Amino acid sequence: MNAFEFNNATLKNINDYGNIVKGIVQSRQATINPDGTVREKFIASRQVTIQDPALLAELRTRLASQSEFKVTLRGYMTTTVREDKGQTKWYDNQIVTDLDVIL
Repeated sequence: MNAFEFNNATLKNINDYGNIVKGIVQSRQATINPDGTVREKFIASRQVTIQDPALLAELRTRLASQSEFKVTLRGYMTTTVREDKGQTKWYDNQIVTDLDVIL
């Protein structure tokens, strides 16, 4: 199975579809400049899907007070193929199985 993990990333643009929640996880790497200031460099941005009932309950509780937050999350990847107007399109799905909110 293909796995993924994002550490100390931002989960944002979260949409609740009832039985699943989709959001964007954005990873950045912090570097310290010679003058001591911190600069964040963009690494990756991916859409993730959360469907585990326990994770959904925790996430919905947090969404009542915040629209984005720092997380470490892990899961597995699947691929879906669809035909659209004679074109074959492949979609990567990243399913979250473990979510830790960083306070």
